[in-house]
Amino acid sequence: MSFNRLLNTTCTIQALTKGYDSISGQETETWANSAASVKCRLDQAKGGEVRSATSIYEKATHILFMKNRTISEETNRIVIGSETFNILLVSDASGHGRHLELLLERIGE
Repeated sequence: MSFNRLLNTTCTIQALTKGYDSISGQETETWANSAASVKCRLDQAKGGEVRSATSIYEKATHILFMKNRTISEETNRIVIGSETFNILLVSDASGHGRHLELLLERIGE
């Protein structure tokens, strides 16, 4: 089965924008959609603890798979339906730069 056939849902990738409030001078953060209707697959993280080569991510609630694109743990987040997820780790799922695996933490849990 091809990787594309495994992608059974879509997500929105949001990008963080930092600025300053013109009245208070305080730093502000807003999220804006940078890519919509991105094909992906969302799975539950098994056992709540996910290990990478260098770290253990106990907060990971889900694993997301998608085709390769530029995405960052620090400046992006994922929205699927009404759920929003922080990105804990982005890795190359295929080993050849074609598919990404993202460890996610559901916001609000």
